[in-house]
Amino acid sequence: MPPQEQKYHFTPVFEYSSSMHWIVLFICIVIGIIIIFQSVRIALSKNKTNKTSYRYLILAILFLLYNSLNGFLPNTSLPGPLFIQYIATYSISIIMCVYLVWYLYQEFNIITPNRFFKIKNLIWILSVSFILLFILPFYSTESLNFARSIFLIFPIFLSITFLIYFFMTIKKEVKRQSYFKIQTYLGLSSIFSIILLPLLTYFGDFQPITQPLVTMAFFLVTSMEIHSYLYRLKNTYILKRNIGKEYNFTNRENEIAIQILKRKNYKDISNNMFISYGTVRKHASNIFIKSNVSNKEEFIDKFKE
Repeated sequence: MPPQEQKYHFTPVFEYSSSMHWIVLFICIVIGIIIIFQSVRIALSKNKTNKTSYRYLILAILFLLYNSLNGFLPNTSLPGPLFIQYIATYSISIIMCVYLVWYLYQEFNIITPNRFFKIKNLIWILSVSFILLFILPFYSTESLNFARSIFLIFPIFLSITFLIYFFMTIKKEVKRQSYFKIQTYLGLSSIFSIILLPLLTYFGDFQPITQPLVTMAFFLVTSMEIHSYLYRLKNTYILKRNIGKEYNFTNRENEIAIQILKRKNYKDISNNMFISYGTVRKHASNIFIKSNVSNKEEFIDKFKE
């Protein structure tokens, strides 16, 4: 009897130059495209002083760095100790979270936040806790799990507390007109997404789960920007021309100008936008100066159809 033919099954083995998961790689590509688009948009814009566009560009770059560094590192093939690589990844994560908080402060006009949650105080608190609770324990014990478990307890508590504070600060907006209601929900959702970073990291490095969920905060902010643009676009019918671009109005000035042209008084605008009466008057004053008018009635006469 002829010998039985032995069957072999060959399974190809792929070697990757990086440990980055394909989901994270896809996210990096998408954010990279957004960065290129935003950079070209700023370069072609006549209004080079629009701070909102630059803020969004910086936010996109930070999220790209977060995903890239956490996707590639730690990498044993790179020179230097892994200790430095972990410091780099954790540092960019902290910077990204603090910048997102500051970004939302600007979007929601939170000019005087609680002293504990002021940006300078947050930077100091997180920097000191990072050095004392992560870098020093990690350096002395050479145990990432030990250092991580000690350090992340404080950011978890801080992030949950901030979510409650942020909600209590802007909760009144959900009772107002639809535009600001949607912006509020998007802002709260982005905060909820970002607090998942310390929570998930505490239990380990689950790259394909943690990074997409955290990066959802960036895409929620992107939705806020798109929604704000569509709101202004929808309301341009009340203008004779695009005075926002013509007179270099900021996004907030644009929104207030539209409401002034709808003959809303400053108190109504203040309630609609959840900003103080004095802030509305200040924005209105800037609008009148830029458009070369003296008061609200002249502004309406000049631009209202």
